[in-house]
Amino acid sequence: MRANFVLTGVATGIRRNLTMTIALVLSTAIALAFVGAAILASREITNFKHDYEGKLNVSLYLCPTPPKLGSGVAPGPCKHKYTTAEKDALAAELHTDPLVSSVKFLSQEDALARFKETATPEVARLTTAADLPASFTVKLKDIKKDYDKFVAAYKQKPGVSGTSNASKVLKTLLNVIDGIRLFAIMIAIVVLIASILLIANTIQVAAAQRKNETSIMRLVGASRWMTELPFMLETIVAAAIGGLIAMGLIAVGKQIVLNDIFKIPVSNGVIPNLSTNDVLVAGGVGLISGVVLAGLTAFATLRLYVRL
Repeated sequence: MRANFVLTGVATGIRRNLTMTIALVLSTAIALAFVGAAILASREITNFKHDYEGKLNVSLYLCPTPPKLGSGVAPGPCKHKYTTAEKDALAAELHTDPLVSSVKFLSQEDALARFKETATPEVARLTTAADLPASFTVKLKDIKKDYDKFVAAYKQKPGVSGTSNASKVLKTLLNVIDGIRLFAIMIAIVVLIASILLIANTIQVAAAQRKNETSIMRLVGASRWMTELPFMLETIVAAAIGGLIAMGLIAVGKQIVLNDIFKIPVSNGVIPNLSTNDVLVAGGVGLISGVVLAGLTAFATLRLYVRL
């Protein structure tokens, strides 16, 4: 009988304050969606580090054919395209270098094939082998320690146009993802604060509307906990619904970003994908956190600001 009475009070409270309840559901959904996005961004960073740890290489680019005068293309450091003798000399030196663990030569055709794996079809169709330089892909024994020494030794070698460090590219990409995570956390904090204030206001308004009912309940012997419980359950139900909506938003966001915008890099394994389990974990953490936070906020409001 008591359970039925409490549930009836919850339904009545939601119906009386429907607009405020909808606002609470939506604000909670947005906040928890950003919480889930931050969790997924952290997971993506972890996957990146796991996939690329120990696989970072240095690219030693060989001189391409210099642009013709009057072509509008700025001249580079190379006066002529690399020769076979220069390539063979570099290969021999790299294979005997104590800093180097392994060496692989990539022709312009190889570079084009690798580029097409990650480029969009439109860009890949317009790119030719002549647009990409040949290179040596060099794996150093300790890229963090030896990279600067290696670059200093090889950047002025005949036939070399420049070098690039894959770890710098990866670090830039990780910084972008980390920036997205920090942005999501900041938005989540702001919206969560707004949700907490909305919960407190909703409870105070609902308590004022039902003051006569709660007063009668206290007169007939109901405990303060019994009169407070319907208000707490209303808030928890709204937060739970918001959490479920947030889970859907997280799944849709993951689909749009990883499976639509970055479809080709993800399908080729360049960018790690996130599983359904990752989405469920992120959404579940947000749902549980939202319900707990809503319950605690409701309890604190009822004890500190509302007299029932």
